[in-house]
Amino acid sequence: MLNADEVNSALWRSKLSKTDIWYAGFGSNMWKSRFLCYIEGGQVIGMKKLCSGSVDRNPPKETRWKTFPHRLFFGRDFTQTWGPGGVAFLDPRSNSEDKAYMCLYKITLEQFNDVLLQENVPDHDMNSPLFDLNALDSILNEGSIPMEAVKRGWYHNVVYLGKEDDIPILTMTCSVSAIESFKSGEIPLCAPSKDYADTLVRGLVEGKQLSEEEATTYIQVASTKPL
Repeated sequence: MLNADEVNSALWRSKLSKTDIWYAGFGSNMWKSRFLCYIEGGQVIGMKKLCSGSVDRNPPKETRWKTFPHRLFFGRDFTQTWGPGGVAFLDPRSNSEDKAYMCLYKITLEQFNDVLLQENVPDHDMNSPLFDLNALDSILNEGSIPMEAVKRGWYHNVVYLGKEDDIPILTMTCSVSAIESFKSGEIPLCAPSKDYADTLVRGLVEGKQLSEEEATTYIQVASTKPL
């Protein structure tokens, strides 16, 4: 017999499982094997801890690559998943002078909620969705929506990047206010560890976007160019 919380969870999951979105990964999630840890659970080389995975463990329906006019950079100096070193962030504001490579995964809005949770605060109660159909409608006009429920997380700002095949493209990154904190030094900018950088290189090379040398240069430039 399901309790009330389990019933609520089953209801929203059933509803959001019928809507597809593109999740756009710009950091380690560019490597499909690493992104699948958020769907199927597990870990890949270089990771220090397991991912719990999503409730719906079906793989993405499709994968594509695109570039977007946003700034990739690396900040913070330690994570539980990767250990010492910076991790990737995307400036939520677009800039025609910037270009970020992003891998697009077609997943359900239900799965997106589970990825959003794992990227932020894995102990949050999921009796209701973090990002529902109303939020999806709103973000088409607003451009980005900070998720108050997981604001402790580093990637709580959901950003709308347009549409592909009339399906919304969403990513998650820091807030604009965090960008100012990175600029001021309140939050450290930090180059990625070799393990983390290698994960991004694998994604770009296996995705046939850049050669290993080009991918390494892309990451080096992103980690050294001033914000």
